[in-house]
Amino acid sequence: MRSQRLPRTLRSGLYDLLLPGALGALAVLGFAPFGYYGLTWLALAGLLGLWWRASVRRGAWRGFVFGWGLFGGGVHWPFVSVYHYGNAPLPLAVVLVCLLVLYLSLYPALAGALAAAMRRLPRTLWALLFVPGAWLLSELLRGWVMTGFPWLSMGYALTNAPIAGLVPLGGVFFIGALLVAAAGALALLLAGSLGARAVSVILIAVTPVVLWLVPPATSWTQAAGQPLSVAIVQGNFPQDVKWDRDYFLPTLERYRRLTETTDAELVVWPEVAIPTLERYVRNYLDDIDALAADKDQTVLVGTLTQQPDDGAYYNTVLALGANHGHYYKHHLVPFGEYFPLPDFAKRWMDAIDMRYSNFARGGVQQTPIEAHGVKLGMSICFEDVFGAEVAQSLPAAGVLVNVTNDAWFAGTIAADQHFNIARMRALETGRAMVRATNTGISGVIGPDGRVIERVGQFEVAVLEADVQPRSGMTPYVRYRNTPLWAAGLVLCVLGLGWAGLRRD
Repeated sequence: MRSQRLPRTLRSGLYDLLLPGALGALAVLGFAPFGYYGLTWLALAGLLGLWWRASVRRGAWRGFVFGWGLFGGGVHWPFVSVYHYGNAPLPLAVVLVCLLVLYLSLYPALAGALAAAMRRLPRTLWALLFVPGAWLLSELLRGWVMTGFPWLSMGYALTNAPIAGLVPLGGVFFIGALLVAAAGALALLLAGSLGARAVSVILIAVTPVVLWLVPPATSWTQAAGQPLSVAIVQGNFPQDVKWDRDYFLPTLERYRRLTETTDAELVVWPEVAIPTLERYVRNYLDDIDALAADKDQTVLVGTLTQQPDDGAYYNTVLALGANHGHYYKHHLVPFGEYFPLPDFAKRWMDAIDMRYSNFARGGVQQTPIEAHGVKLGMSICFEDVFGAEVAQSLPAAGVLVNVTNDAWFAGTIAADQHFNIARMRALETGRAMVRATNTGISGVIGPDGRVIERVGQFEVAVLEADVQPRSGMTPYVRYRNTPLWAAGLVLCVLGLGWAGLRRD
């Protein structure tokens, strides 16, 4: 009996839909909390194989579907904040998250289109140089367009890999491009010519030697002054009660009581630990100020402030006690902290009781907060995703501090991913990172990216540690992403031009 087979066009369609999506989902397993970075390497090698002889249209489509799997599996968690805490109707919440995933998938699609357009180049250079350049450019664009969303940049999959010495040289996007190049070496080893396989074998063999020769991540910076004793206060108020009036006084009391238990020189509270405007709790803050001053402490309090002249609201960190100052959040989350929508859309959101915020931006350059003579590189929540912006406070800052509230995404993998991102910022800058969160994960991260202390999620705790301030600049802090933009653009322009000549 003659066997039945699917029509060729249908088989090709399923191949283009299922395989790239499966590879994208597999790549997620390299990121926190899983950490199987070898699977991300394999997934990227498979993606390069799909781009090997693809047309531009098919290369873009396969990159797009890869993005479905990657971002659908790794960035699904905004649904929790939009639906459970934002009061969006279920269909709307699903649509909004799907739109986010589809938007993010445009960037792997761009890389796929560029890779396919350059497919006539010598295969070894294509896999090891030009495709990594296309991927680099796509990730840089994703971190910049519409204020940027560089979550799940490929370099984050390698935070636990033995490549710490490379991170200060070029940052997370540089590491991601190297991972794509490593995937290209694997693809050549499996399907390249004899010469290409020889090149791959040589590269794979010398990689451990290169990693051994690279200076340690901490070699670019130096200890500066005495260690700073730090206490992180994790209040652990779930998002569904954080703004409940019945929990307001218990919130104030808990943060006061936990702060009284420590004599650390720097005490850090989470983002908006006090869920109201500063002026409504002025007496309480004065009490915390006096308490901290008596113990020669600096207490960083997350709260909200309003400017009396124009009424603008700011997501703010206030320094009380031995030192005074403030930091206003600069890089706001689109559709989370401000809505770039016309007024009629906001009136519609009000009509369905869908919550939204509309904060003002703090300045790019702000007077740094100090604690016992140590300048602090401050960031609030989402801001620590942007390495080049964190680097703006350096080399003046001796310690990095991030306050956040990942309770918006409770029960998902977002908190693990965000903590992993903080580790990359420490590695890029050669500075310790002190990270205080509402429900976890709080912790102290060393300048080599290693976790010194941490508190798990959903715990009420005071975490204490000594942090060594550091001075100096890593190459990444000095040049930030500028060399990467130049490399990505040059490689893509050169590759497209060369491919066009070879076609003729």
